Amino acid sequence: MKRLWICGLGSVALIVLVFCLSQAATAQLVLYDNFNSNRINPAKWGGWQTYDPDLREAVRELAPQSAGDNGHRLHLMQMAYSAVTDDSGGSGGIWGLTFPNPGAVTAVSFEVTVNKIAVTSCASNSGFEAAAAEFRGGFFNTQNSPTSSIGDVLGDISVVRNVQDLGNALTGAGFISECTDQFCGAQTTLVYQVLGNVNAGSTNVLSIRWDQRNHQFIFRLNHNSPVYAPYNVADISPPFSASKTIGLARVVTHCTSSPRPYALVDAHFDNVYVNP
Repeated sequence: MKRLWICGLGSVALIVLVFCLSQAATAQLVLYDNFNSNRINPAKWGGWQTYDPDLREAVRELAPQSAGDNGHRLHLMQMAYSAVTDDSGGSGGIWGLTFPNPGAVTAVSFEVTVNKIAVTSCASNSGFEAAAAEFRGGFFNTQNSPTSSIGDVLGDISVVRNVQDLGNALTGAGFISECTDQFCGAQTTLVYQVLGNVNAGSTNVLSIRWDQRNHQFIFRLNHNSPVYAPYNVADISPPFSASKTIGLARVVTHCTSSPRPYALVDAHFDNVYVNP
């Protein structure tokens, strides 16, 4: 009753407006999975992992919320090291779960708690290193009749750490990218939006919505104001690769020097909502 009364006041206070908008946005989505079972539901999820010779440790399981609690969360962990073949470029990988009917998913909201995240640099290669807990997916293709992933446009929302970040502060970020090779190993970033800072160990709600009518994505971190991210490429075809996943991602530079760089992400996911 108190929540209903607050929203009904018509107050001009920003915090009240944000709260009311948040409630409306949540009402438009439906619960997909709260992971309150003993096993990952095979009707709702497929396993997702890229070929990854640099991955050394990985966990994908349902874990209790707390001791004596019947509730569960999805627990994912991955630790990967750099390739030591050269000092050029880097390698990435994804570990998580995929939606079995990705074409039906145009909006997602989920809780994520990043327990541990670390990424280290290479003394002989100043390339890009990052690790993230995320949702990502292919939403459309810019070509009339795509025959490969070239032109697939991906939407991504994540809690990310770059190698330059210090302390417990992590970044909530949303971005849009376009695949530039047939397997989407190379991408061009179309839009990158910083959504705010979060602390390691805190639980945060991330949401992404594809608003095709207005040629934009809408990102949101917690109860912050939505961030609108328009794009200027054609959204005329379904993606060649329509996969949509929740999981962990990382990029580690190739490195021949010591110590060997690595990326570690340990996170819990819960309360996944999707469009009806």
